Amino acid sequence: METTGMIRNDRYERISSSGIVFSGKPAAKGNSKNSQVNGILIRLIEKEIELSIRSQHCLNNAGIRLIGQLVQKSASELLDLKNFGRKSLREIEEILSEMGLTLEMNLDFPPWNGDRNGNELIRVLSLQRVDGGFQIDDDAAVALGVDLGKINRELLGENPANHGKKLPLLQTKYLLDRLESKFEKDMPYLADLIKPHRKWLAKEMR
Repeated sequence: METTGMIRNDRYERISSSGIVFSGKPAAKGNSKNSQVNGILIRLIEKEIELSIRSQHCLNNAGIRLIGQLVQKSASELLDLKNFGRKSLREIEEILSEMGLTLEMNLDFPPWNGDRNGNELIRVLSLQRVDGGFQIDDDAAVALGVDLGKINRELLGENPANHGKKLPLLQTKYLLDRLESKFEKDMPYLADLIKPHRKWLAKEMR
C-alpha cells in the first residue's frame, strides 16, 4: 500500500453527506492547500464515510473519530484495536483510496502536527455528535481544563429540571463560542464546520 506523506488531491472531487465539496484544484499557496485539506480531515468519520457498523464501532471505542486521526494510523495500529480485523482494514483502505487518502499519512501542518492548540482543537472537534451539536464528557473536560460542573451550573442553573435536552444544546453553544474566539481567525476552514452546527443549535433552541 502506498503511504505517501502527501495528500493526493490534484484531481479528486467528493460531495459528502454534509455537502462539502473537496476538489483538488491546485492552490496558489501551501497554506491554502492545507486549509482545503483540513476541511475534510476535521470531519467526523461517522458522518463522512459509510463504514460497516463493526468497523465504525471499533474506531469509536478507540477514540478515532476524525478523518485526520484515522489517516495517521498504520495498518498494524488498526489491527491492534479490539475486534478490528483484516476485513475492516481492507474496507477502510479501499474507502480512503477512493477519497485520495491513505493510512500512515504524515500531516505536518496544524492542527495535526502536535502543537498544543492543535491538540485542543482536535479534542473539541472529537466531541461533535453525529446528529448535530457537541457534548462534553468528563474525560474531555479534564483534557480541556474545563470545570464541567461549573459550566453546567452557569448554563443551566441549579434546578435539575433545566437539565436533559438543554444540556447538549448549551454545551454546543459553549464549544462553538470557544472555536470561534480561539481558532477560527487562524483556521478559516473551521467556518464550514461551525455553520451547520450553528444552524442546528438555532433550530433546536426554538
